[in-house]
Amino acid sequence: MGKTYRMNERLALGAVELTVADLDRSLAYYTEDIGLRVLTRDADSAHLGVPGRTLAVVRERPGAVPPPASSPGLSHFAPQVPAPADLARFVTHYTSRYSGYQLTDHVVAHSCYVFDPDEHCVEVTCARPPDEWRWQNNHPVVVADPLDLRHFSDEPGADLPFDGLPAETTMGHVQLKVTDPELAATEPFYCGLLGFDVEGRLGTMFLAVGVTDQHALLVLTNRFSPDGGVPAPENSAHLLGVDLVLPAADDIRALAERLSTAGYPHELAAGVLKVRDPSGHLLRFTTSSI
Repeated sequence: MGKTYRMNERLALGAVELTVADLDRSLAYYTEDIGLRVLTRDADSAHLGVPGRTLAVVRERPGAVPPPASSPGLSHFAPQVPAPADLARFVTHYTSRYSGYQLTDHVVAHSCYVFDPDEHCVEVTCARPPDEWRWQNNHPVVVADPLDLRHFSDEPGADLPFDGLPAETTMGHVQLKVTDPELAATEPFYCGLLGFDVEGRLGTMFLAVGVTDQHALLVLTNRFSPDGGVPAPENSAHLLGVDLVLPAADDIRALAERLSTAGYPHELAAGVLKVRDPSGHLLRFTTSSI
């Protein structure tokens, strides 16, 4: 299908929805270690984020265990802090409590990767100035070079007390584990059908898509399961869905009409459009995140 439709440039990422084995354990980790706030809570679920913005919804499934690494699902979600000093304070805080982390220079961003108690990966990240990026074929080069703690400890403000992620923290991107070889079904779905733009790629292993130049919202990778993977079991700690927020109900109806014309399965109810990508990930297009 030729691309005759383009996703609204005001699309934003909402929350990821995850299952966890122990709600209290997860809330302690995300508030005390990551620095998110509990925005709402009931008996078996909670919304986590910063004031006015949900970044993750966690739902308890007692006894849940991580799914097979090759299963489609969440590779990581990336809260993006506004300034290098914010990331430096987080790194200083987190590394004083845990030995398991990975500091990475993506050139387009600096990041700290960590794993929650259910092995969901979180990338706390901060964008770098575009004049520091590397380019190839008009796209930023995909880079993952190591950084060490000295880089962050030397950042001005790194020694100030950490009191949580800043209120301006947003969802920078979400990386999903897809299962089709060479991204042969993934790219036509996201770019041809949904109308995303390609913002970067690495061979047939990584595809970054977004709606504005050089800003990837979703990153799709088949490096975990290049030959396909079985869905995550229902009783596992896994991704339930990703929210994508459009500015108006008309945008959602237009996208639903496009899916209908293409004969692609979807559901539109109560102003929420639900569609699964070729690997089975649930995408929820809404005008306000859950």
